[in-house]
Amino acid sequence: MTSALDSLNFLRRPLPSTSSVLSGIGVGSSASSILYGASTEEKIIIDLGTHSLRAGFSGDHAPIHSSVLNTKFALTGSITRALGHSSQSTAESEEELEARLVEHLRDVYRRDLLVDARTKKVALVESALVPVALRLAVVRVLLGNLRVPQVSFYPGSVAALMTCGSVHAGLVVDCGHRMVTVTPVYEARALSPYATSTPLAGSALFENLGGLLRKYARFTPASSLVDMDCREGVLTDTVVSHVMTKLLVASPIAPPDRLRGTLGVIDGDVSALSNELVAFYESNSTCASVTMRLTIDSERYGRGLLLIPSWIRERAAEPLFCGDPGADLHSIPDIIVQCIGRVPLDTRRALIANVLVIGGVAELPGFRHRLLHDVVDRLRGSRWSALAADAALVGDESGFVPSMRAWIGTSLAVAAKIGTVEVTREAFDGCTLPDWTAIVQ
Repeated sequence: MTSALDSLNFLRRPLPSTSSVLSGIGVGSSASSILYGASTEEKIIIDLGTHSLRAGFSGDHAPIHSSVLNTKFALTGSITRALGHSSQSTAESEEELEARLVEHLRDVYRRDLLVDARTKKVALVESALVPVALRLAVVRVLLGNLRVPQVSFYPGSVAALMTCGSVHAGLVVDCGHRMVTVTPVYEARALSPYATSTPLAGSALFENLGGLLRKYARFTPASSLVDMDCREGVLTDTVVSHVMTKLLVASPIAPPDRLRGTLGVIDGDVSALSNELVAFYESNSTCASVTMRLTIDSERYGRGLLLIPSWIRERAAEPLFCGDPGADLHSIPDIIVQCIGRVPLDTRRALIANVLVIGGVAELPGFRHRLLHDVVDRLRGSRWSALAADAALVGDESGFVPSMRAWIGTSLAVAAKIGTVEVTREAFDGCTLPDWTAIVQ
């Protein structure tokens, strides 16, 4: 028997270039019809993370539905509880998770996709490190509740690299909400045993930003001329999320090693942030003004003015680049270098020369170039210093949004008739799934 991944070996199955697939595709049009005629089967592409959901039709250049899973559909908490050690709590959490998924996916089909779920097969984008509980819950909902005829599984790392055209080897750095994973892809195969990860991701950035705002920002209510610290009832998750997604940038200047210490990530605890490090941040700020003003609505004091030191905008993401020594958490540059040290020797140069950064955190202005700078710096100080000159980003010229690359790559793969492992409604027993990372002899 052939390998379960042979169908994803793009070198054995010639593909049209990314530009030729995307040319002439407009909103709502199908690349599959352009490439292979109207008879090509159209699928629903679903990219579900713990914090976001994207869904649309194969061949389209972008998903029709893209949303952040808010507290109403808080899958993150449900997944965390589903991964607990108590069998009773795990069963209850899995039921809660599936109930939320059913509600959300039915709403997506009804409001955005406007199709009967029973008439379209589904291509599911997934990470090699996706929790088994989430993977099973999604498939149970799709095959059992929504009654879709078939679910196919596409590795997000390989699909994302497809959007870079003829690049067949590279490091895919997926900067998600709960975790950052580095997956080496070589000859269009995800080398999952060599993947590395760190929890310093979007949620850690959110917690660190909240801690910095509570300690250093000031709030002036509209009914008063006296400013106050950001005590309870001033900062809400909505305000912190707005600052995180709209106002943050990544500073191009890394702090010196002697000042890094504990940068404060766990529960937003920034108490160990030294005055000397804050002084360095202030003196090396690239913002035009020292303070930024933002009008917000607080829960306790009503509308008012939030005064944010500009250095916070540039340095909130610093733990992602420097790590958290106090909690023994590795930074993103560190896990990239660790991944390079794990992969086979003859693949390292090709991998480090094509670093593709995807995910929502990667949309932070300046993030990818600061990441490359720090990776080069780490490589020069490691036993693989000879690779520092080869390190380079890939994919910036294509113009794709980093958070949508895996979805777009899967859309191209389905339109180009690239098959993968799949499970039908009739064959699914509710407990076991085929694993695209397994090699069957």
